[in-house]
Amino acid sequence: MTRFISTLFIVLILLLVLLFTSLNADPVSLNYYLGQVEQPLALILVVTFVAGALIGLFSSVVVILSSRHEVSSLRKQIKQTEQEVMNLRSIPIKDKH
Repeated sequence: MTRFISTLFIVLILLLVLLFTSLNADPVSLNYYLGQVEQPLALILVVTFVAGALIGLFSSVVVILSSRHEVSSLRKQIKQTEQEVMNLRSIPIKDKH
């Protein structure tokens, strides 16, 4: 049942994208630092969306890799601390009597 619902959802999204594209097929002028280009509005929006998604994905990967490195470092520190505690527990306590 969930497969049917997700397939229906994807088809609905594709129909909305197709309708949006057909309604916004007029070319628009895009000015940027190196020049100017005329492309359909829908294409410019899709390219902009994909570029934003890629930038967001790259930013997320950088943060995730940094966090994984920190977790690895902290796990090593925990192992060293646990080993130190075990060594201290194995040392006999001397009485001052």
